[in-house]
Amino acid sequence: HGVVVVATGAKEYVPDDGEFLYSRHPAVITQSDLEEALASGDFAASSGRQGQDGPIVMIQCVGSRDEERGYCSRVCCSEAVKNAIRLKRMDPERDVFILYRDVRTYGTREIYFEEARDLGVIFIRYPDDEVPTVCSTVECSPVTVEVTDTLLGERLAIPADLVVLSTGIVPDERNKAIAQMLKVPLDENGFFLEAHMKLRPVDFATEGVFLAGLAHSPKTIDETIAQAHAAAGRACTVLAAGTIMADGIKSEVMKTRCAGCGLCVEVCQYSAIELDDKDDIAVVNTALCKGCGLCAATCRCGAITLKGFTEEEILAEVDALIC
Repeated sequence: HGVVVVATGAKEYVPDDGEFLYSRHPAVITQSDLEEALASGDFAASSGRQGQDGPIVMIQCVGSRDEERGYCSRVCCSEAVKNAIRLKRMDPERDVFILYRDVRTYGTREIYFEEARDLGVIFIRYPDDEVPTVCSTVECSPVTVEVTDTLLGERLAIPADLVVLSTGIVPDERNKAIAQMLKVPLDENGFFLEAHMKLRPVDFATEGVFLAGLAHSPKTIDETIAQAHAAAGRACTVLAAGTIMADGIKSEVMKTRCAGCGLCVEVCQYSAIELDDKDDIAVVNTALCKGCGLCAATCRCGAITLKGFTEEEILAEVDALIC
């Protein structure tokens, strides 16, 4: 192959068993469950409260912006506001509450937040350290959502026929294995890390490997499409070239000196060096080598030199400067 595009996506956070009574009470569902029910027209059945028209409470930032995952999942607020608008249009008399830390309807989606307010959707902000609680005495009884309103400074109890959890986006657990296979990095959250946020946003430090979509970070579908176009464009620049012109400054291995210790393999940031299975010596892939010289500085045997920066050349330059 010529290039690799990493577009493995991500996953929806699944609340732990019993978190917000999820999986224990039929009135507690996720935002994706609600959206699927709205799209199929089977909303009443999916809610588990058939024939009821009581309040609906949406809880934001479930699985995001906590101690384990401090990042924002970007799409949760927009999805909640969109579904709240649909619910209010279906039944204007039904109360819909959105409990949030910060409403982050990115870009032009701010107009939907304003529309939701005009339709009567009630937004309640809760403190970061006081997450809402969901309780119910019997499995078939209505649930009660308790939340601290930062504006009122009081604890509120909202009886709800349906509780919708806006779950976040989490990285795929297979990312670590893929990163090790392709010799590319992950960030602290487990998403793939690009070479440079502004200068090389879809490139890895490893040549010929590119990145797009939720594998990189949580993002909206339009951002994913834009990044996919960029990754495809970068991949085409390699495939269309036919051959790759390497720079002159590359590392070289003197086979007679190499002890096969593997230190150069460990320090190379571009995965340009590997040990030959047959001779047990280091071999440099000149197409991947960037000529940084880290391997030459690390080699204890002096078996690696950098073209244009050999010891003889550097000492000759020093002698010329002194003389």
